[in-house]
Amino acid sequence: MRALILTGLLGFATLSGCTFPGVYKLNVQQGNIVTQDMLDQLEAGMTERQVIYLMGNPVARNPFSEQRWNYLYTLETRDKVTKRYQVTLHFDDSQLFSHYTGELPAEEFSEENQTSDVPAEERASAIPSLEE
Repeated sequence: MRALILTGLLGFATLSGCTFPGVYKLNVQQGNIVTQDMLDQLEAGMTERQVIYLMGNPVARNPFSEQRWNYLYTLETRDKVTKRYQVTLHFDDSQLFSHYTGELPAEEFSEENQTSDVPAEERASAIPSLEE
């Protein structure tokens, strides 16, 4: 009986440790970072290879329709989605770029504004200095 209770308590302690309030959670970036400069360089009639060279490979391609490529981006800061956007590139029947849909966030992406939500003491220890 004691072994069953100890096993139950150990399992509970293990699972509750995952949600302990003092545990630091990392910022998680997923997807493609797309900038306005990249979108400005897109021109109607570009081939798929030219688009990949400029934008990179898309996160999601629809296997049933090769005429849409989705570039998705999500930033989670401590289990909260703080930034999310989607840009969809459209191609015509001859697989040439025609136009894009979607919006980018108003601010530019850089390391400084990605880590601005992290407390200063954690930011200082996470970014090594050249003087060390």
